[in-house]
Amino acid sequence: MDSVVITGMGVISSAGTNLEEFWKTLSSGTITYKEIEEYKDDNNYRIKIGARVADNSWQVLVPNQYKQIYGKASQYSIAASISALENAGLAIEDLSHLRVAIVLSTTMGEINIEEQLSMIKQCENYEKITKEFLEKYRTDNIVSAISNILNTSGPIYVVPAACAGGNYAVGFGKKLLEWGEVDVVIAGGVDVFSRVAFTGFQRLLSLSPDMCRPFDKDRKGLVVGEGCGIVIMEKLCSAKARKAHIYGEIMGVGLTSDRFHMTSPHPQGDGAERAIACAIKEANISPEDINYISAHGTGTVANDKIEVKALKAVFGSDKVPPISSIKSMIGHPMSAAGALELIASIQMMERSILIPTVNYLHPDPECDIDCVPNIARKANINFILSNSFGFGGQSSSIIIKNGSK
Repeated sequence: MDSVVITGMGVISSAGTNLEEFWKTLSSGTITYKEIEEYKDDNNYRIKIGARVADNSWQVLVPNQYKQIYGKASQYSIAASISALENAGLAIEDLSHLRVAIVLSTTMGEINIEEQLSMIKQCENYEKITKEFLEKYRTDNIVSAISNILNTSGPIYVVPAACAGGNYAVGFGKKLLEWGEVDVVIAGGVDVFSRVAFTGFQRLLSLSPDMCRPFDKDRKGLVVGEGCGIVIMEKLCSAKARKAHIYGEIMGVGLTSDRFHMTSPHPQGDGAERAIACAIKEANISPEDINYISAHGTGTVANDKIEVKALKAVFGSDKVPPISSIKSMIGHPMSAAGALELIASIQMMERSILIPTVNYLHPDPECDIDCVPNIARKANINFILSNSFGFGGQSSSIIIKNGSK
């Protein structure tokens, strides 16, 4: 069976809206979250910090008519997809004779539109809501918008897998290519910063009051973020035929559910352990072949401890490779997390540098792993494992082989 490879990447993130800025921010260990202006004086919010996309340069990629029709999540998806196609060396005209699938995940959908609809209904009258504005709320707009601007006619899918969704989208895209259903897949995840998500995590008492500290003994929670990560996937033979740059080969995907709790991870890391093991089995490699792990690493007490437990169960207590979490710098962008972390991992392979876990000061005996604390380091990376876990027990792991090896 011909391999599935990644040939293009696009990002919208608080760390940057192009690949070079994204890499520079993460490799330097720069924190991108801060106090949210509209919440700083609001006594309803105990926690005030979040990670928002401050650079609006991505907007030049979205035609004005699409800004009128679609919400922010759709616009993020359009911009990141166009960037990823350009990075892959594919022009929009090239797609007209190809079977192109679009597979994206989102946790909150066009939640900003819902918030506006709710405000109109509460403060004015539901009759003030126009049909055109109501149609902006549709979650399938996120993939339809990309299809419309690129003029593709292939299948489009929205994958509802919470914060594991980015990996689920890439995994499904891999299957579509292997089944011979499509020629190119545009895959990833998107979520925008919203009052609903920010309030929800407040009520779950999951937010850190200051810093996201994955694997640190004094970690206090996550930071809500936003963004979009997109990868372009195709068969190895087609990538070679058009002399595309090959970033990495998707070797294995593990998708599971731990069936335990709506918001809490399984205490033994059941779903996470099985997802990691499934990915390794499909990749047909041994755990020792993996040189780096991109952690889910939210910075919550339970999640980090359980992820380490799952990793030790698969790799062995003292054999877990270096692991780091970019959420320490960009917060948790929900469904965009998996795709952004996968892209960051590929950049690490390309540059032979491990991105650090910042804010790490006090080792936790229950998380006694090498988390690449605070400073990036050089490393030879042939295989990476990227983990993403979500509410409802969704667990996902992806293994990528270095495209230059």
